[in-house]
Amino acid sequence: MDHDQLSIFLVVLGVAVIPFLARRFRLPSAALEIVYGALLFNTLIDGRPDWFQLLRELGFVYLMFIAGMELDLRSVRKSGKTPWYVLISLLSFSVTPLLFVAVGQPYFVGVAVAMISAGIAIPVLKELELSRTPLGRDIIGVALTGELLSILVLTLIDAYQRHGLTLGAALELGKLALLFGLALLVLRMLYLLAWWHPDRVARVMESQDPVEEGVRAVVVVAFGGGILAAAAGAEPILGSFLAGMVFSQVFHSMGRFEEKLNALGFGFLIPFFFIGVGSQLDLRIVAAPGIVLTALALTAMVLVSNLWPVLLVRPLRLTLREASAMAVLLSAPLSMIVVAGTLGKRMGLISEPTSAALILTALFASVIYPSLFRILAPRLAGR
Repeated sequence: MDHDQLSIFLVVLGVAVIPFLARRFRLPSAALEIVYGALLFNTLIDGRPDWFQLLRELGFVYLMFIAGMELDLRSVRKSGKTPWYVLISLLSFSVTPLLFVAVGQPYFVGVAVAMISAGIAIPVLKELELSRTPLGRDIIGVALTGELLSILVLTLIDAYQRHGLTLGAALELGKLALLFGLALLVLRMLYLLAWWHPDRVARVMESQDPVEEGVRAVVVVAFGGGILAAAAGAEPILGSFLAGMVFSQVFHSMGRFEEKLNALGFGFLIPFFFIGVGSQLDLRIVAAPGIVLTALALTAMVLVSNLWPVLLVRPLRLTLREASAMAVLLSAPLSMIVVAGTLGKRMGLISEPTSAALILTALFASVIYPSLFRILAPRLAGR
């Protein structure tokens, strides 16, 4: 067995085994995948093969497509609390980075700490049977709204980093808005076709479709959005996120079809991204006492950044205990902190040690805060 064959086998073996370990120890699979990637590529595998780099990028793009697809704007609007959901995210993104600048830390590190994601919040709420409660819906609403604003903030920073406050930046954002409008138009046409030919759509999306025509079409949409965004001069993940978001708004009743898309992503493509993130970590850097202490401090700051629900108890119509639980669960934005750390390093805004500290922060936060929320959950369920 040559080096590439052994590498492929070990990576795929990790993808297969890690979910069982994650369920056994009640940890996020993504966190264990990052750890596995760090151990594997720092001990048994030398370098990162080209095929693995490609799979990592494909997983990155598809992860953001799934994130966009989970953004149900209808349910957020129906809650009647949308302005408060937006306010929580805006306060995090405006206050937290300024706090970091005030203590002499890079502005972008504060942005990364302020990231909000639904990737861990939704599974934890479903596991504890809280996703359909008023508190669960509020947490999901804040998480999804924050995830959208997180992507927009990263996009604006990327545009500013490339062009500064110039006409070029405005033109780039204009191209992205045009891209979004074009995607909306195309998918709206698909919606009309689906409305006129419901039998064909049902046949494509049915669970017994032997050639999975619908899944293949959605994969084209996901990666096509990334390619169009890259052509417009933006990060491909923005295009895939927008494609997922628009797709979910047009085809909002997917049933079993959505399970297929999640299975393709979380069962195959997305683990390559998280293992790839781990593969980029230098264990000598990550294990350094200074990096560990920095990560622990940043983990505490993640919670501080998400304390706004406690101050907005009245408008959110929550008890203090419920608001505190919301703040705790929102403090586990694993995927978005990893995305921010990856992009920040790529854009040259943070150093490799800082990027490693952010990824370590994501790991700590994704273990500590969901575990703390599980302790609070029985009391919440009884209310």
